[in-house]
Amino acid sequence: MKKFWESLNPRERTYLMLMGVFFLFLILFFSGRAFFRYIAEIEERSASAEKDTMRIEQLGREYQVLQAMKTGDSQQLDNMLSSIEQMLKTIGLREKVGTLTPTDTVVQDKYLKREVKVSIRESSANLVLDFIRQIEQSVQTLYKIESFSYRPVLKKPGLYDFTVQISGFQKKQ
Repeated sequence: MKKFWESLNPRERTYLMLMGVFFLFLILFFSGRAFFRYIAEIEERSASAEKDTMRIEQLGREYQVLQAMKTGDSQQLDNMLSSIEQMLKTIGLREKVGTLTPTDTVVQDKYLKREVKVSIRESSANLVLDFIRQIEQSVQTLYKIESFSYRPVLKKPGLYDFTVQISGFQKKQ
């Protein structure tokens, strides 16, 4: 090989080196494209799996709510206010609660629906979102967030006033 290389004139050597660099560039280019295509495919699969997992969790929760409505004994509506207050204390929002108003409604003459409207004043969004996440992910209470609204406090940037409406069902006795 050394003899072959030495037998070439400088112009041919330059062409051979340029061709080698060109082929090396092509190999890197096509392998890089394949690698990035593979990474994009993995990210797409991961996002799809995460979306499917969230949907399965949501369906499981809805199933638990329907089972609780059917049996009527696992909603614990009598303890709903104290349970919500305990969650607010745990997160550190109890002192920022303006009102905690329960309302009972009869649904289809079979179920009792209790809605609790919670007004939270001048709080950061992270604390309230933690409160909502705790309610939505709890399997003991099976309460549901009916509505959620917020508005910024104009004189205090980063703080908001929130209104969260929580509901639960129980079979009428």
